[in-house]
Parts: sequence; C-alpha cells; structure tokens
Amino acid sequence: MTPRLLTTQEAADRLGLTPGSLQKLRWQDDGLPIFQQGLDVHYRLEDLEAFEQREVRTLLKQVLQHERPLPLIRSIARSLDLAVNTQGVESDPTVFKPAVREDLKPAPKVKAPVPMAGSKPEYQAQTKPPQDLALAPGHAWYLVHTKGRQEDTAITNLQRQNFRCYMPMLYVEKVRRGKPVVVAEPIFPSYVFVQLDTTENIKGQSWSPIRSTLGVRDLVKFGGHPAKVDADLITALHKREQLQQSNPQALFAAGDKVVITDGPFAGIEAIYQTADAEQRSMILLSMLNKPVAMRIEPGKLRKCG
Repeated sequence: MTPRLLTTQEAADRLGLTPGSLQKLRWQDDGLPIFQQGLDVHYRLEDLEAFEQREVRTLLKQVLQHERPLPLIRSIARSLDLAVNTQGVESDPTVFKPAVREDLKPAPKVKAPVPMAGSKPEYQAQTKPPQDLALAPGHAWYLVHTKGRQEDTAITNLQRQNFRCYMPMLYVEKVRRGKPVVVAEPIFPSYVFVQLDTTENIKGQSWSPIRSTLGVRDLVKFGGHPAKVDADLITALHKREQLQQSNPQALFAAGDKVVITDGPFAGIEAIYQTADAEQRSMILLSMLNKPVAMRIEPGKLRKCG
C-alpha cells in the first residue's frame, strides 16, 4: 500500500508548528523521518501519527506525576480552548481542527509590544522603594529581621501601623519563560529598615507592636539593645538603588563562557557576544576549528563554572 505523503507545510500545520520548527525537529535524535522525491521533502502520515502518540504519552506521564493531575488537565484544556465533538462527525485526517463553540471563545488578548532594536528586557519588579526616606523628627533607622521570604508581608503590616519602612532592592536580569526580564530582589534578604520614634515622650509611637507584626521575627539587637542604623547609610543605599535600577545587572556579559543546555548543540561551550532586537543571544561556537556565530534563546544558556 502506497504511504500517504504530506508536504512540509501540511505536516507543519498538522503538528501546529512552523516549517522552520519542523525542520529543527528533524535534526533531533528522535525526530521525524522524511521521504524525499527528487528535491522535494515529504512526510509520511504514519510517521506523524507515531510522533503524535509519543508526544501524548510523554505529556500524560508528566501530568500524572503532578501532585494534582486533574486540575492541571482542566487548566491545559482551558488554555487550549478545546471543545469536545459530541456529534460524531469525522474530522479531516490530515489537519486536526477542533470545533470551537461561540460561547467558549476566550476574550481577545492584548498583544505585548514587540521589542525594538536596543530595547531593554521587560521589567517584572514587584517591590518599589519609597520615594521619601527623610527622617521624621525624633526618629532613627533600625533593622528588623523578617521571617523567610516574608519581607513584603512585614512591610505591608508595618506600614499599616504607620511605620516608615525601606527595603533596598537589586535589579537583575533573569530568564522567565525563555525571555530575559528584569526582576527586583532584596539586597539583604529577610531584613527591612524601619524608622522608630526615639523620643521619650509618652505620646510617641510605641515599638511594642513590632514583634507581633505578621512577617516579623524581631528587631536586630546587639548586647540586648536594638541596633541603630546611620541615616547616611540609608541615603547611600537608596542612591545606589536608583542608579542600578536604570542599569540592571545583566544575565550575561560579552566574553562570558557559556554552555548550551538544550537543543541539538546541548553541551557545547560557546562565547557570549550580545543580545539582538528580539532578545535572543548571539554566541560564537567553535566548529571545525572556525568560529561560527549563532542566535539562541537565553533560556537555553548558562554560565560555565
């Protein structure tokens, strides 16, 4: 029986890929075999079906290993907007196109702006420093020790009690979903600076609620006394943070030795060069004793060592 052959575009449509992605899939160890007629490349329908079955089995194994598989399956179904065909109508065996109910159509999504040349990675900073760090009359800065990863909780609850807080942040570039983004991280994890009333006036603000504040462990003390922090240090930290926010710490620097972690070149070392307008990384590979430039997603790289 003559096998049914699909063109590259037909095969890509069936798998939901672009022709370029389909070509990359062929290069993998467990990739798709091709059927060549002259200069034309074709794919057998049987090979595509076998590949789809392997992918489904792999996906099911990953889902079933999840702590709560059923909610994960429902979430996947909602994200793909799948509708069950209960009419028993046979679909086109070449290209699978699930039926779409009008009442299940998702709301239109707003497309993210396309990065232009020279643009910086997207910001995902969660915590912003206060704008005014001037000391109130009769106040001084002290240091509060928070519970693990509860700095934001402590700040929120301290500010509700009218305590002025400051947590210096470090802006660093990281990879999220394969794309470089700038995130804000505490310079001193589990520590927050807070202004406290140092006057002995009975009408002054009491320190006693601090220890019972949600997210707070205690005031940092030396010799049993709360440690006072120099106001000049707070000013210097704030100025450094403002300067560093406009020039975040890059994920890679030109000349860094990196190793490819995914794809056909996994395990190969390279030299990082720069990032292009689409936020892909430009690296130099040594192939046949010659440097070869290559663009790759930053999520597929890590520093050597």
